[in-house]
Amino acid sequence: MKKFLCLMLSLVLALSMTFALSGCGSGEEKEEAAAAESEFDKSIDTEFTKKVMQTISEFGDDPATGNRSAGSPAEQAAGEYIKGVMEEIGLSNITVDDTTVDGWTFGGANITYTNAKGKEKTIDLGGYATDLSVENQQVPLLYLGKGTAADYEGVDVSGKLVLIDINQDEEWWINYPAKQAQVKGALGVIAMSEMVTENEDRVGCQDICGPADAPAFAISQKDSKALQKAIKASDAGEITVTFNADTTITKDATSHNIWGEIPGKTDEVLYMIGHYDGYYHSIYDNASGIATTLGIAKALIDSGYEPEKTIRIVAHGSEEFGKSGNEYDWATGAYEQIMTAHPEWAENAFAVVNIDGDYPIVGEKGYGISTSHEILDFVKKSGKDVTKDSGYDWRYNSPAGTGTEDFQWTAVGIPSIVATHGEECIYYDGMYHSNMDSYEGGELDEDALLINHKVFGKIVQDLDAAAVRPMSFTDRFAALEESINTKQVKDEELMSLIADAKEAAGNLETKMAEVEKSGDAEAIAQMNDDLYVLFKAVQDDFLRIDYNLEVVFPTEQYQNNIAALNGTIKALEDGDVATAVDEHLWAVDWAWYDMYFDEETCQYFMDQLWEKRAGTWGDGRVEYRHCDVGDVTRSLCEKYEEESPDVTEEIAALKELKAQQKEYLAAMVEKEKAALAELITMMESYSK
Repeated sequence: MKKFLCLMLSLVLALSMTFALSGCGSGEEKEEAAAAESEFDKSIDTEFTKKVMQTISEFGDDPATGNRSAGSPAEQAAGEYIKGVMEEIGLSNITVDDTTVDGWTFGGANITYTNAKGKEKTIDLGGYATDLSVENQQVPLLYLGKGTAADYEGVDVSGKLVLIDINQDEEWWINYPAKQAQVKGALGVIAMSEMVTENEDRVGCQDICGPADAPAFAISQKDSKALQKAIKASDAGEITVTFNADTTITKDATSHNIWGEIPGKTDEVLYMIGHYDGYYHSIYDNASGIATTLGIAKALIDSGYEPEKTIRIVAHGSEEFGKSGNEYDWATGAYEQIMTAHPEWAENAFAVVNIDGDYPIVGEKGYGISTSHEILDFVKKSGKDVTKDSGYDWRYNSPAGTGTEDFQWTAVGIPSIVATHGEECIYYDGMYHSNMDSYEGGELDEDALLINHKVFGKIVQDLDAAAVRPMSFTDRFAALEESINTKQVKDEELMSLIADAKEAAGNLETKMAEVEKSGDAEAIAQMNDDLYVLFKAVQDDFLRIDYNLEVVFPTEQYQNNIAALNGTIKALEDGDVATAVDEHLWAVDWAWYDMYFDEETCQYFMDQLWEKRAGTWGDGRVEYRHCDVGDVTRSLCEKYEEESPDVTEEIAALKELKAQQKEYLAAMVEKEKAALAELITMMESYSK
């Protein structure tokens, strides 16, 4: 039970909240609210934020590329600096929590070669979180296109470096070609990452999501082309390069989460979080985010704001990487903070605001906020007060995904609000996770930086003013209803329960409004306790991810597989292998990878996902092993260009797999029905 609030104070807060979200209220209340926001706005110091951004971005383990990665010296130095900033701006109870992670220190990598004109040249490489230490080693280098299994046919790559191209947006992650190279005996891969950019100097990479002993490095398009030209000019189809690499994975390394507070009057807590580790110098991802979070905290303190709820600022390490050989290798610092260091935080947490995505770059016009379903309407109303006349396009959507560190916080029962991006994004197209993440790569838009302070500062203040958690479970159940494919799921009881859940949620929202309006401190505290229990139960029952790590409802993955299998079977029965493969089969779980990589490579990643989930944010979020169409996929790919191939065996195998998926789907439907019945009972109880 929360501590009792002062009855009169709660009444004032309830009236203030009504004005903030509905536009109602007396003239005096409007003036007070406007004055409070004005004092905050006037206290925003973007020069402070810019200084913090710049300083964090200067910490790096590799003089050539930067990098401040999990447990590395640069990450530790950046954390110490942030702790000092928290002290400087006046946060209270500043604490450093140690977390145990897989550390990564990238000390740099380069190759020296003789170009097509006979001149010696050295190329600095970017790094992936893998393990390799070599010094001035003479290594053969050859180019193998996309690095798929087909590219290795008839080629001996034992002990060699393999130059490849990857498109991580539209094709596959680096982990597959890196593992494929290891399976074939290569020393490692050097990958040119294709992005929607004309900048040939861009060197970009991603989290590895794979084994440490399959080394991978990054190279620019310009340098890759030069190497390919030299390789083409050679008689042997390869060249010898002098290779240096200093990239180290350390088990049981220590990373740091640093936090401080603006104390409130109750034991409820609002969280503002962000991460300070980064690839390359990463002034935008996420030096700008954590600096903006600190800037908002500074403005609140400088304006004299006295919050009702404690506002706790948390700077996470190990967001970009923290688990080696793991499909869920990012957001480790945040996971450890809420699961190991402070699991008790969840119960009193009102909401979490994560600034990791609104990149203030000149030319960027689209920004956004993603939220939990239940808090989307609140955030729209709060944020639009600032964004509607900002000159930028803002979008609001739910749910938040797995790509940011708030995911596990949501899973334990804390509604999330996270900065995201617009429909089109200059940053993601050309700067994300690359050496272009700098002021040189993208000029700072100071107006956008200011707007970020205002919009997220406003959301925090509106959350603080809300007595009852501003949640709408109706939206969750409406999204569940929309997710059901009635061609695959024909269950009237399920649809009836969803309708009942929406009605019960509506009644609960009416009760929540009554409690908010009453100002009854005991009733408010009890309602917030109930809403925490309800929201946590909803996450336990309905928060799942598919094999592409997208947030889904429990039934979605299996109904989608059945639809794809139906399309595949029909096309094969019509004698159209190409349509079966290109338009349907690829959409079944991880079948796409079976089309391009060999069985050993694919099996490694299937086992990795399933067997290494414990201690990560993916634990418990996938119900069954993938629909294994690997053998069928490889067989159909071999018959792809045959005229009238016999696919009888493939059709039979696919029908068996479909029957299995239907069993899984039926089990998920039963689980959803049982969960809905329990949630309806809870909501009806809380509505009395």
